[in-house]
Amino acid sequence: MIGKKVTALLGIILISALVLQFSIKTTYSSPTHSIPAIVSTDWLKANLGLTNLVVLDVRSPDVYNASHIPGAINVPEGMWYANPPFGANSPWMEMPAEDYLFELIGNAGIRNDSLVVVVGGTSGPLVPMPLALYNIAGITRVAITLLYAGVENVAILDGGYDKWVADGYLTESGTVTATHLNYTGTVKSEMIVDKQYVVGKLGESIIVDARDPEVYLGFIQEPWATRPGHIPTARNFPTPWLWNLNLNVSGTDVLYGTYKDVDMLEAFAECIIGTNKSKEIIVYCGVGGYASTMYFVLSEVLNYTNVKFYDGSAQEWTSDPTLPVVYEDLGSEYMKLQSNHEQLRLDYIIIQSNLTELIGKCFALESIYNTLSVKYDELEAKYDELAKTTTPAYLTYLFVATTITFAIITIYLVGKVKTSKG
Repeated sequence: MIGKKVTALLGIILISALVLQFSIKTTYSSPTHSIPAIVSTDWLKANLGLTNLVVLDVRSPDVYNASHIPGAINVPEGMWYANPPFGANSPWMEMPAEDYLFELIGNAGIRNDSLVVVVGGTSGPLVPMPLALYNIAGITRVAITLLYAGVENVAILDGGYDKWVADGYLTESGTVTATHLNYTGTVKSEMIVDKQYVVGKLGESIIVDARDPEVYLGFIQEPWATRPGHIPTARNFPTPWLWNLNLNVSGTDVLYGTYKDVDMLEAFAECIIGTNKSKEIIVYCGVGGYASTMYFVLSEVLNYTNVKFYDGSAQEWTSDPTLPVVYEDLGSEYMKLQSNHEQLRLDYIIIQSNLTELIGKCFALESIYNTLSVKYDELEAKYDELAKTTTPAYLTYLFVATTITFAIITIYLVGKVKTSKG
């Protein structure tokens, strides 16, 4: 049983390795739109003057105000979904209400015919949590929300703001105020599906799990999931496979992240999903970040025409005990080892703490020793001074012994003299 699962995992890795042999192209486009789905920094620089172009910066206000692409409007990522991550309400990152969403879009100066380029940060750490990857996924989360709200021409900037800066293009600081509009669009309600819809499509539609392989297999249980494993029949297509990461020297931080060339993306999709682009595909992940990237690439870049987005994702699915989860047997062994590793790590921390305490005591004793050593040296110096002005004890004893001996000899000789005269 375990051997088959290991073979399957190795098969996935082998497929990914074979795909890397495909030729490279850099055009990301959708024939139904008047703007490429993924635009380069060169493209954006050349088209900044378009009257209907809106550059939407979704980074935090303080970072945006410090420096942004000229003319960019700031609407932070967190404003584009309901139930912020790590909040009390779940599932997290759900699509917002229609009236709220339309007002948000209108306040950003976006019209139905606007060409919107979503810009975000693509840099950050990979450990202990891959915040850089979450940042990249956050860009597509906003992009698919705009698509859901009926905005037709939505693109993302490849490499985000960080590559714009790395390429040496000009930036500006401060806040750009958008002209408020009354946005009216048609929500694409069919784009978002709930858990009951997914239940009804098990074994019929292609379900894509966009999480990392070890999470998909149940080796690791993410903190927002109630149970490890994946939705039955789901195929694993990890979203990080879609990106090229430009790393720092240590390999722990991403300087900026871009998308792989379109041929490579196509090859991945054909190997895992297939070539039938009208077949229904349902994508999900942990809470809705990675899945948004998978949806955007499949629908907007590769032109799969029937892609659905399960917004509740694993967080909602695993919290319902009536819904099935496929849990790989190998996962339990991995999690046991992980638990043992965690216990060893805690034991190590305790030992390290005790060692630190002993080192502290050692330093304290060494300080006392040094103090005593100084006092000893002082006493020794005083003794030497005293010794210079005082007759040593052994000379005193020798003088006394010599005096007594001399007295005895004298008395003896006097007695002898008297005896001889008598």
